[in-house]
Amino acid sequence: MQNLPLNQKILTNGTLSYNGLMVHHWFFLLVLLVYSGLSFSQDERYFRQILTGELPKLGEEHKETFLPQFNVQGTSYRFDLNGDGFEEVIIPQKRDGVDWLEIRDPSQRKIFEGKLLAMGSESAIYKIKLVNLSNKVKAAIVFLDEGSTKGKRFESTGRIYVLSFENNDLDTLSMTEGPHFYHEKEAQREQYWRRDYNVNVYDVDGDGVREIAVMYNHIQRIMKYKSRGEWERF
Repeated sequence: MQNLPLNQKILTNGTLSYNGLMVHHWFFLLVLLVYSGLSFSQDERYFRQILTGELPKLGEEHKETFLPQFNVQGTSYRFDLNGDGFEEVIIPQKRDGVDWLEIRDPSQRKIFEGKLLAMGSESAIYKIKLVNLSNKVKAAIVFLDEGSTKGKRFESTGRIYVLSFENNDLDTLSMTEGPHFYHEKEAQREQYWRRDYNVNVYDVDGDGVREIAVMYNHIQRIMKYKSRGEWERF
């Protein structure tokens, strides 16, 4: 007879008594079969995904589809951009932390969207100014606070973006990145400076088309419109 601890006994029917509890050895076999069945089910689902094309085949490029998870809409701006008596809507948005600008016509159809690249946290569009560059060209100057960075030094900037279109045709809308209109910086050794640029629109060279001028003291940054959404910077 086997030497078992005092609290264990083997009974004549093949069961094991442990502290008065009856445990049949077939129970352990049942548990083993259940877990084996789960493993076979996982393998079956995996092979089914391969055969149905749900999983990429060996050597096949799998393109991941990006879906924005967070879309926050800011204050909307309403302008009659093309002079037809109906106002378009310019909608600043945050998509996964990135600034976007969306334009919709009076029927809420999206006619334009563009990404604005910021440099730090808390970036936001805070002003839009609509101007006429000529009888044929219009522009909307977008003032973007690019946010700030904080570490060993503090830095904050603001930049303009320019939406332009010709002959009141909104299908020709295009967006161009412009220069900074604001720059604040704290460097090492307690050095600090801040620049607030003036943004004006006037005909610099007298050709009948007004330029966008961003100026601070003797610093001048000029944006001259060429055609079809193209700009030249000086």
